[in-house]
Amino acid sequence: MDAFAVVRLAVGAGFLAFAAVSDVRTRRVHDPVWIALGTIGLVLLLVELGLDSRGAEQYALVAATAILFYAVFYGSPLLDEDGIRLRPARLGLLAAAALLVLGSAWWVFGLGNGDATAYVRLLTMPAMVLIYQGFYQVGLLRGGADAKALIALTLLVPLYPDASPLPVIQAAPAVSNAMQVAFPFSLVVLVDAAVLMLAVPLAYLVVNLARREFEWPVGFLGVKVPLDAVPRHAWVMERIDDHGERYAVLFPSHDKDESGEIEKLRAAGARRIWVETKVPFVLLLFLGFLLAFAAGNLVLGFLTAVLPPP
Repeated sequence: MDAFAVVRLAVGAGFLAFAAVSDVRTRRVHDPVWIALGTIGLVLLLVELGLDSRGAEQYALVAATAILFYAVFYGSPLLDEDGIRLRPARLGLLAAAALLVLGSAWWVFGLGNGDATAYVRLLTMPAMVLIYQGFYQVGLLRGGADAKALIALTLLVPLYPDASPLPVIQAAPAVSNAMQVAFPFSLVVLVDAAVLMLAVPLAYLVVNLARREFEWPVGFLGVKVPLDAVPRHAWVMERIDDHGERYAVLFPSHDKDESGEIEKLRAAGARRIWVETKVPFVLLLFLGFLLAFAAGNLVLGFLTAVLPPP
């Protein structure tokens, strides 16, 4: 494992551990955590590029990525709850980022200068910043902190780290280069965190069986709690219909004020109700980050194990 991989592992694990504790306690992580993590990532990358005497086209990608990264945290967005708003200063910065990417791409592919392979790998940085913002906008990432964490990790570990003999699971040499572009390291972290998320229904099952309160199918999606002690970080999974009967909602809205529903349940005589606890996803990202370094892509490992070799 080279020195840069060690530093990135230590920095990433430290920041994510701190953020995970905050997410568990309050379900919030303040922006300065991600700003600091991404900034450290940019500095490390600049040092690495300088030591390797990389071309100006790669520095242009770093500059474009920095613009997109800091735009996440500073200034007013173009898209808010009222719709799209034209903000000249912000549009100017985004145009500058686009020109840096397009100009450097023309330099490499149009004029044939620089290392095309290294350039394409580093091109995943600005691309993933935009992709994770898109994931958040369409709801694939439910929390803003989750998207910001992945964006910061993209800057911290823009390329697969040289952590030999880790990770345990590695792509075949024939597809390794393609994987570095199609499946950047931060995406491996997200996939590994999503795999860990599959353990949540099993945890619900164990708890509900131990309490002898398991019911199908809500027993895989939540737990029962006293109506007068609903956890702060939980969504109510029960409702009262027009006939005064209780019924379960398997995927309750995460944006609804549920105080009225709780009062209806109390009036109907409910004492213990089903709730879905809010899983602190940053904690899973922390574990996914460690797994990505040590084990690699868990889905790739599963497919390699179950599919016959060509």
